[in-house]
Amino acid sequence: MQHCNREGSITFDLPMPPSVNGMFATDFKTKRRFKTKAYAAWQVAAGAALCRQYAAMGSPAVHRPVAIRIRLGLNYQSDIANREKAVTDLLVANLEMPDDRYIERVLIERDQSIEGAVVTIDGPYAGEARAIGDIIKPIMADIAARVE
Repeated sequence: MQHCNREGSITFDLPMPPSVNGMFATDFKTKRRFKTKAYAAWQVAAGAALCRQYAAMGSPAVHRPVAIRIRLGLNYQSDIANREKAVTDLLVANLEMPDDRYIERVLIERDQSIEGAVVTIDGPYAGEARAIGDIIKPIMADIAARVE
């Protein structure tokens, strides 16, 4: 289902993200938190799937503010809200995208017609990746023209 369209939405198919309850464990001797093996394995598998799909789209830059829609193929035995953090952390770690503190809206939906997760970044938030020089040159030319 991966796609990138001109309206500014990009969509990815990912394996089912873990619940936040299964992402970290605590070493009770040292009181330190660490990633569980299951979460680390999901990060590797989901990261590879995400990067493969992102590259096939031409690696478009994602600009802030960001809106994300997450559809999860879960029955009613699991809490869907507990799966958002794994997804948003994965997106920030693997895409040309601002930190997750710039996410303005997250919509999480249960959709038993799909397997895994379908994640869409939508609205006027996604655009083509461009070098900073390509962005700055026309701005600087405009400023120079006004100064003359």
